[in-house]
Amino acid sequence: MLLSASMKPASIPVRVLVVDDDEMSRELLQVLLETEGYAVTTADSGEAALSRLGSSTAAPDLILSDMQMPGRTGSALAVELRSATGGAAVLLAMSGSQPSEDAVREFDGFLLKPFNLHQLAEAVEHAQQQRARSGAKDGEARRGPGKVLPFANGDSSRSSTGAGSAAELPVVSPVIFEQLSRTMPAPQLREMYSLCINDARERIRRMRGSAQQQDAAPFIREAHAIKGSAGMLGATQIHTMASDLEIHGLNGADAGLDTVNSLDELSAACDRLERMLGSRA
Repeated sequence: MLLSASMKPASIPVRVLVVDDDEMSRELLQVLLETEGYAVTTADSGEAALSRLGSSTAAPDLILSDMQMPGRTGSALAVELRSATGGAAVLLAMSGSQPSEDAVREFDGFLLKPFNLHQLAEAVEHAQQQRARSGAKDGEARRGPGKVLPFANGDSSRSSTGAGSAAELPVVSPVIFEQLSRTMPAPQLREMYSLCINDARERIRRMRGSAQQQDAAPFIREAHAIKGSAGMLGATQIHTMASDLEIHGLNGADAGLDTVNSLDELSAACDRLERMLGSRA
């Protein structure tokens, strides 16, 4: 297992609770973690997570909570999660953008999406070392602010320069693809990429509607969701183009981007990934 072996005896799987309002992100994390042997449950909101914890007899060893959800989120949610688990669970925040220190103050650490399982393991190990150094005992709630851990996806990141340059990037990060190939069988991996492609296409359809109505908020939310799921799978072109659209939103034309053409390019990136998967079948 990639997560710290000290969390549980070898015969008992590490229990992980994933809290994220985006269905695709939840599913990707669940599949990746379960493939590694972890016992994973999910919740689509902070409220749902607290309800699940209240009705469960076994608290999770690790909680991964997204920072950009409706309802309870941030440090306020972390305080409630810690109370609900008796302080034993490691709490890691995750987001596609860097939060403020206050937002993650009550978490044990932070992961910048996209991240891989090795970076998750590093974050857990760091959190446990911080607890040990602070003298916290098992079952005792941690005191003091959590440390922000700005993990990246393992590849050199590209600054936002528009969809044209993004199309010149690899369709998929070779590093992440190789890591995932070692984690799961080829048919399951292709299925995960196919889920990502289909999810992105549906979100692109909704983004076109938002652009026509000049409704910026849902346009940016959909771009953020595409960026997150594509990043987890190392779908470099899709991730980068979605990131550009999230940053520039409906004002992309003012920043040298044509919104409709950018969506067309994003759709074309989905097509390229699909063709690549077909060639590897």
